[in-house]
Amino acid sequence: MEAIHDIACVILAGGRGKRMASSDLHKVCFPIVGRPAIVRSIETYKAAGLRRFLVVVGQMAEQVIATISAAHPEVTFVFQAEPLGTGHAATIAADALASQADVRAALITMGDKITRPEIVRTLIERYRRSLADVVMSTLPKTPTSTAGRVVRDSDGQVLGVVEKADIDRLRKRKEKIHLAGQDFSAAGVEKNSNSVNASLYLFRFDRLREALGRIHSNNAQGELYLTDTIGLLAGDGRVETMLVDDPSDLMAYNTPDELVAIEEVIRQREAPPRVKAAGRKTLTPHVLKTAGQWRRILSGNDAKFLAELRRTYGRDETLLAERKKELRQLVKAFIQRFGKDREIILCRAPGRVNLMGRHVDHRGGYVNVMAISKEVLLAAAPRGDDLVHLEHVDSDRFATREFRIANLLREASWSDWIDFVDSQTVRLVQSTSRGDWSHYARAPLLRLQHECRDVRMHGMDCMVTGNIPMGAGLSSSSALVVAFAEAAVALNGLNVAMRDFVDLCGEGEWFVGSRGGSADHAAIRTGKIGSVSRIGFYPFRMEGEVKLPASLRVVIAYSGSMAVKSAGAKDTYNQRVASYNLAQWYFTKHWPLAAGAEHLRDLVPDKLKASTAEVYRAIKRLPENPTRAQLRKLFPQDDQARLEQIFSSHADIGPYDLRGVTLYGLGEILRSRGFANLLKKRNIPRIGEFFRLSHDGDRCFTTAQDGTQTEFTISTEDKELERLAKKRVSLANQPGRYACSTANVDALVDLANRTPGVIGAQLAGAGLGGCIMILARAGKLDGLMETLRRDFYQPRELPFGAFVCTPVAGAGLLRA
Repeated sequence: MEAIHDIACVILAGGRGKRMASSDLHKVCFPIVGRPAIVRSIETYKAAGLRRFLVVVGQMAEQVIATISAAHPEVTFVFQAEPLGTGHAATIAADALASQADVRAALITMGDKITRPEIVRTLIERYRRSLADVVMSTLPKTPTSTAGRVVRDSDGQVLGVVEKADIDRLRKRKEKIHLAGQDFSAAGVEKNSNSVNASLYLFRFDRLREALGRIHSNNAQGELYLTDTIGLLAGDGRVETMLVDDPSDLMAYNTPDELVAIEEVIRQREAPPRVKAAGRKTLTPHVLKTAGQWRRILSGNDAKFLAELRRTYGRDETLLAERKKELRQLVKAFIQRFGKDREIILCRAPGRVNLMGRHVDHRGGYVNVMAISKEVLLAAAPRGDDLVHLEHVDSDRFATREFRIANLLREASWSDWIDFVDSQTVRLVQSTSRGDWSHYARAPLLRLQHECRDVRMHGMDCMVTGNIPMGAGLSSSSALVVAFAEAAVALNGLNVAMRDFVDLCGEGEWFVGSRGGSADHAAIRTGKIGSVSRIGFYPFRMEGEVKLPASLRVVIAYSGSMAVKSAGAKDTYNQRVASYNLAQWYFTKHWPLAAGAEHLRDLVPDKLKASTAEVYRAIKRLPENPTRAQLRKLFPQDDQARLEQIFSSHADIGPYDLRGVTLYGLGEILRSRGFANLLKKRNIPRIGEFFRLSHDGDRCFTTAQDGTQTEFTISTEDKELERLAKKRVSLANQPGRYACSTANVDALVDLANRTPGVIGAQLAGAGLGGCIMILARAGKLDGLMETLRRDFYQPRELPFGAFVCTPVAGAGLLRA
């Protein structure tokens, strides 16, 4: 990191911190995971590029100086003889710095602040760009916030900061406070403040000294407040704010309990990396063989390999013969391109169906998934460099590709994966080769390399094949991601826990532009033969499997139109995800019960310990279908940077259906939570109802028996939400409005639902085309298939596109 010499870092550590309840240890000297808090803080500022430090000391000064000097001997100190407030301490520091002509700015913070280098760098960058007199950090205001309120006018401009003690005095005395020409009561301060001061500031040094000379102690605590400089600079200068969305990015402590909470955050942050190098020794001769050896095994009747296939696919001899034949073709193609003497691994990754829990894994919901017998197959040979060479058996559709793993990552120091995938570098790659199949190989390899930067990953020569229909909603793209992640982990000797593997695959797929969760990757990696897996998220957890009843079958039927995420549909997908994010963010500001919610799943009634009616009435608070322009007006100036980051994931395709998407999400979260129990109890009628409700949440059209279609609508107007609240209708019975279906998908679902023996039908993937899944009775399959052929595929002159799914084992390496 480039050193910054024109900014002095001033740390105020004069107060002792009485609430820490220690008579012999200063507040800033308390250890956090083995190192004094103040030492950690200075390390953070150094990592951000700062090199000049001045610490204001007072009570227990010798201890503070000794603690800091032992780790950072270059730091200088100035003494505050009396604790007259933060403004007084800042004045002492400013006077000490005044003789240093090259100080252009002062970053001022408190000794108990714990942050990250990225936050400090962002503050510095914001200051450099804005040319403001001060840029101050803020945090979202919550019902329990005790920090000073950042008061704004109707245009979102900062007027000043009012401390909590002064708000209490205003309320008690029924007085008003004067800020930048306006008077505010205690209630007025709270009404015009949605953020609080986070006590990390960057001042223009000359303006700081001028403002400090004008502050006074006429306040509830009789002290000189540093925060009073904000109001003064707002009156005759320019004040900018930087909202820190995640409170764990900028923390402080006043009590031992708060220190313990910070320690837990730091422990998690400094936990061992999710990806470790384990060495090539993890590959045994059962897995790594020459291509020639694999060819001989696949051409014969090796008993051990047949047992492996049965553990993977079951005992359907037709399926086993089909899979063995495709593996032979894969190895043959590899030998033709790379030779028979190269050592290779054979990796498989199946497609998946999610019987319940669509669009909610990234909201903390459940998925109820099974891996299916359509799959991606990969033959991969290790290389000594980081080149990845890709060939496909179907070379007419999938051209040869090459890339180096480190190329994109070395262009800049990407500290955060989301910063990397949001970067201009990645956007250029996406725009110039949109939809290219190689992105799904590059995505997991880049994510793994980003996670284990101390290990240089090696590349591989690959031959790929597969029979998962593209754009069918069966996760062909995620199967590619998982297959290449499995190969990379094996060939590079990496050690990755299951939950981390799944999360990294999900995050890796952000590289292609979509912002979904990791449900598909979890299903592909963890599938069990004949079973439906119940998987939860945040944290990722396997919660067991339920056998699919022998009397039921899952049929997949293609709608006739593909859903290709990389070719443009991602804007719609990402806009729906943005609607979730905007709604939950709005809730935290306008619904006190939602203030501490981390995920949408935390807003269901039993989690909130609230009534269903309260949730419906909270949804009424959301704006109806706001546009981007309206959202920019709804959120204050302090929130605009975060708002634009949300917008940046997708093109402006129209209003955001916050109410409909939220209602769908809450309903689907409850349905996904209860589905496995319904399956276990064989409650077939309720399972059918869940299928109908889930699809109606994505539905766009209703199809009559004669084939005519009418637009499908779900009301989320105030009157309807109030009706639902009064009747206390279960949220699980609400479809909401996610609206990612199509006319063909809806027609196919409606046809299936009218067919004898069908329990229920619904969209099979993320939507906008692809397949549907049909849960049907085994004895009625012939009639179902004939109905689909006669009434859907033939009239549209489409090839027959329905097949029965066989639940198979999850992804992995084949052994022999």
